[in-house]
Amino acid sequence: MADPYATRSPDLNGRPEGPPPWEPEVSGRGGALVGLDGGFDSEADFVVVPCRGIGTLAPVALVEPATAVLLWLEHCASPCDAATANALLAALTAVDRPILAIKQGAVAGPADRPGCAEVRPALVGAVLGALPDVRWERDPDFGYRVAAAVPGLADPEARALMPRLLYADNDRVYEHAGLVADKKRERHAVATAVPGLDPRVLAAAGWPPVATGGEWRE
Repeated sequence: MADPYATRSPDLNGRPEGPPPWEPEVSGRGGALVGLDGGFDSEADFVVVPCRGIGTLAPVALVEPATAVLLWLEHCASPCDAATANALLAALTAVDRPILAIKQGAVAGPADRPGCAEVRPALVGAVLGALPDVRWERDPDFGYRVAAAVPGLADPEARALMPRLLYADNDRVYEHAGLVADKKRERHAVATAVPGLDPRVLAAAGWPPVATGGEWRE
């Protein structure tokens, strides 16, 4: 039976504009945003790539440097050039502190979709305020880590931190699977459009899929 809520709209469709409403939560806790030019305060307690969208990206994700650069190219870079992206990759690789991707917008959107949850400053603040004690789990679709347990944060807010489960809770499993493939393909296209980009950033897109030898894995 077809999923009655299926949609193939990408994350950047209808993305929000303007500064992130949760930026004070970041700066107030010693964090720094990566700017449009790829610059950031290397002395900050943690580094944040701001992302805008309405779909599958988690509200807060703990990311590796190559994934951070890929998300920066997708959501922030102006202009998108290899020299700046590769310099950002080197700078992020050199910092010995958390690198986060934080979303501006909503999870499982648009707003009229079942389970859609706005990424509010209070939610971001709850994760950042408990950062040393957050239990992270690897997202099986995208490879970054999502907040599986945040001290003091309970459902339904906590559920929004794990989009894969949020979609499942609202009978949107098939839609989520399609969006994951679309998003990986989309990010691969973003990376391949930047000649000279470090291949680690291209590999972070996770596309095309790699065969696993026929073994099922969780």
